[in-house]
Amino acid sequence: MMPQPDAITGCRQCVHFENSPAALEAALPGLTSFGSAHAAVRADDGICAFHARYVAASSSCSASTRRGRPAGPTHPGA
Repeated sequence: MMPQPDAITGCRQCVHFENSPAALEAALPGLTSFGSAHAAVRADDGICAFHARYVAASSSCSASTRRGRPAGPTHPGA
């Protein structure tokens, strides 16, 4: 099966995904007690704003929307 032109291969490319250290520290306030979100151990992991959870950048779901394209619903119940 050929991939769709707009298909994305993981959360890393999704409009709902945020993995900046500042965004992680804001979403997980206690994280700074362990050091910071700049740690190499988190790799490219981040926060999914759609599902409101910490996810691996390589994860994916049916709500994935490529950055630069109009986003779908802003939360699962929409």
